[in-house]
Amino acid sequence: MNKIFASALVISLSGVSFAAPAALQGYGALRMPRAQDIRQIQVPVPSPSQQQNDSRWWSVDFFGSAHKAIMTAALKFVDGGECPDISRAQGILLPGANDESGHLDKTADGGPIKDIWFGNTPFSKGGVMSNYEHFKFNEAYARLGTVCHLTQDQAVPTHAANIKHGTGDSFEGYASDGNKVKIAASRDAGGMEPYAYYQDLQDDTRSHLPGWKNPATGKPYWEADAGAPPLGQDATFGPWGHYGGGSDTYSTRIQDNGTEGGGNNNQQVTASPEIRVRQLAIAGAYTVAVLRSASKRLPPLVENLSVVVEGRTASVRFTALDNRSRSLKYDLVVSRDGVQQGAAQSAEAELKTPASPDLMLSSAVSASLNLASLPAGSYTLEARLTDGDGNTTPAEVNSDDISQNDTRAAFTLTNIRKPLRR
Repeated sequence: MNKIFASALVISLSGVSFAAPAALQGYGALRMPRAQDIRQIQVPVPSPSQQQNDSRWWSVDFFGSAHKAIMTAALKFVDGGECPDISRAQGILLPGANDESGHLDKTADGGPIKDIWFGNTPFSKGGVMSNYEHFKFNEAYARLGTVCHLTQDQAVPTHAANIKHGTGDSFEGYASDGNKVKIAASRDAGGMEPYAYYQDLQDDTRSHLPGWKNPATGKPYWEADAGAPPLGQDATFGPWGHYGGGSDTYSTRIQDNGTEGGGNNNQQVTASPEIRVRQLAIAGAYTVAVLRSASKRLPPLVENLSVVVEGRTASVRFTALDNRSRSLKYDLVVSRDGVQQGAAQSAEAELKTPASPDLMLSSAVSASLNLASLPAGSYTLEARLTDGDGNTTPAEVNSDDISQNDTRAAFTLTNIRKPLRR
């Protein structure tokens, strides 16, 4: 959210639970068209005590941050055994989720989330992947937090509809008093790319906008522009949407000064608190899915590969790194002029759990290659790593601006002189 000031109290999120399979109570089933292992989400109708209370969707730490609260709930839900890197990086992901820098400017309702994942533009600050491949792991997980932030924003109707708004938006500023997000099911098992959940959640929110109406007027609270891109395309880069009926009517503030000498009660109320409950729930479910997807897709890395040749024997050394696999397969491949020479030498490396604050599992690998069958000449050795998720070290590490992450090393074989006969 693009917020620099708020008059909010401490953030806390409303009682939200998930169950599968079930239809959403009172407002239709959640539309999730693109993943195979989808669970429908059930969101309870708020109790009367919740009718006037919910969570501010702001990133202002002084008053409490909904983004941090959603991330906190998601981190509690993620299985540390399945995603050990996510558990180790909690202290980085949490402030990352509060990071507004993923928005191109302070009025933007979304951001270039795919660029922030890959890190291939100056704006992305190295993103997740480029920072990761450069061994800047703290920065990588901080940017993963930014990916989660932008995804969570798409559960906010004003963002999904691309409505220009400030700190006065009544949906974002709807206050809360001690409730928390309770996640019982992820959006899915992380089957989509981490950046794809942003669009999926935006599409779901947009598809519900026509049905989210002010019961007093019968008009939708929020409306996308008639010329907005179709579902599946980012509406936050399209024309501005608008509040239904021309004004923001989701909630109103009631001022009650009480009797003489009594307290001062300044409270916001809405006729549709269930919308907030639903969207907070889904924001949590999608955050879990983004984290699981990212953990499964970060690749193994090679650090400081070296080849030392003595005669026709090559000693190979490197450090193998991975974010969650405790066992890696590696293939050592020798090639000449791009043509592989003989069979690859394959083995497995058992990785050790890092000591805090390190994030990556690692193993020092040493291997010896018999090159007796090869003639003199120039060769390249490549260390090809495959982790438990089937990820391999990306080829672009060999053409970036550092050499410590290269998976290829050149070496030369010379003619072996035979001793002279007497």
